[in-house]
Amino acid sequence: MNVTVSGNIIIPGTEPIVIIGPNGSGKTRHAITMVSMNNANMIAALRNIALPPNVVMRSMDQAKNELNNHLNRRRSQPWELSNEINELFSKLMAEDSASAIDFRNRHAEDPSVSPEITKLMRLSDAWARLFPGRHIDFSGYHPRVRSDYNISGSEYPAQQMSDGERVALYLTGRVLDSEQKIIIVDEPEVHFHSRLASRFWSELESLRPDCRFVYITHDLPFALSRRNAHFVIIRPNNEPQLVCLKEGIPDDLAESLLAAASFSIHARRIVFCEGTEGNSLDQRLYSAWFSSPETAVVPAGSGKDVVKCTSTFSESTLVFGVDAIGIIDRDYWPQKFIDALPESVSVLSVHEVENLVCVRNVFLCIAKHLGKKSEESEAAYSSFLDKAKRKFDQGLFNKQVSERFKRRCEHEFNMVLNSLNIAADINDVCTQHINAIEPSTWGVTPAAIFNEEKLALESALADNEKDFMAFFPGKVFLRDAAQQLGMTSDSYIDLVCNSLIAAEDDPLSELGALIEQELSAHLPLRNL
Repeated sequence: MNVTVSGNIIIPGTEPIVIIGPNGSGKTRHAITMVSMNNANMIAALRNIALPPNVVMRSMDQAKNELNNHLNRRRSQPWELSNEINELFSKLMAEDSASAIDFRNRHAEDPSVSPEITKLMRLSDAWARLFPGRHIDFSGYHPRVRSDYNISGSEYPAQQMSDGERVALYLTGRVLDSEQKIIIVDEPEVHFHSRLASRFWSELESLRPDCRFVYITHDLPFALSRRNAHFVIIRPNNEPQLVCLKEGIPDDLAESLLAAASFSIHARRIVFCEGTEGNSLDQRLYSAWFSSPETAVVPAGSGKDVVKCTSTFSESTLVFGVDAIGIIDRDYWPQKFIDALPESVSVLSVHEVENLVCVRNVFLCIAKHLGKKSEESEAAYSSFLDKAKRKFDQGLFNKQVSERFKRRCEHEFNMVLNSLNIAADINDVCTQHINAIEPSTWGVTPAAIFNEEKLALESALADNEKDFMAFFPGKVFLRDAAQQLGMTSDSYIDLVCNSLIAAEDDPLSELGALIEQELSAHLPLRNL
């Protein structure tokens, strides 16, 4: 069945549609418009899920009319609390009772007839599958729950259920009762644990295979849990945009891409960085550096994930008018790997993001801000640098050589194997691959690689400050830089980030201007 998303987007098929965008992007407003365009049934985000202890007993026609009146009022007042739960269950129970009476009359005439499977029966079965060991009973118009885990075995009224149980009951009733074949659900994940939300809506989709579901959400894991879904991005003052993710993209990569698309509500540039959402120094520092609504910073995982996200976002035109760049750590990558990266991916000139705030000029800016004189600051940095280098004693030094050796060999190995032309005969293929991993085919021997990396690191430790920051990980000595100035690592990072976003009348703005000048040599342009 076709779903009209906007004047120029009509999505045929039966697969779910997920409309995503951050808070304030206008998702709900657009969903209300879609209701009238598609004659759809909308389940609002603001829901009263308190089932009364006694559901009002009504005739079938009365219950149906009362529910329709509530839903019609809801359409004219879409921002009000959805409050039709009593009428919904009054109707479901009225249907169940009418079906029982009909079965009794038919069974009296023909004992072979079977009872109809009512919506209330299907609801009870689905609820039991979603909440194993708990059974709901609607008899006597007094909904009650019995738990197999309750030692006393006593029942309790439905209004004492958890929020998750109650919302599941309400939503299942709404979906089963829907006469419209297009069901629009605003914030489907509310009151659910993320795993339960995914399982719950998969259950409801299977209960109504005749319906098409449209979800309005900013929960990306839930969005990606919808099988074969179509994704639409909502941005204020812009037409909705259909997003096409390539098949086979891993969920974590797809989540980063959708995050970039949905976070680009005002942005003209997306910056993919290493790390994970909410737990990434990269994201924290780069968000301070690119402190403009025109640029959105999205953590994407590892360095290779950043490269994939940047390339995929650019190639697939996920969002029109938005450019994507990536920033990755220098890390242990060999120069050949770095040289082969696309222009849209920037590589730090230092080993990793922690090194950025440990380079001499940034350290001296902070020391000056703290009131230290030039000579004292220089001496403090020299003391820190000596201490940092001493940390790389035999064991830790050997690990650095090993990591660089492995990355070099991995790259050489891949280059040789990727250049092979696959022969027609499997025996020839076997010979090709075995011969390819012989180091003699690499153009440089493993021994030479090892010695080159060892000498480069020894030189950096001896007297090459620039190479020291490029080759050795800053995580090892960030704390020492902070302590040298009487600070903790967190307060040191806070000072750098806060200074970069300080307003002109903030005392930190002077420090921010100095740090900006120094970091400009290491990072992409701060402003578009």
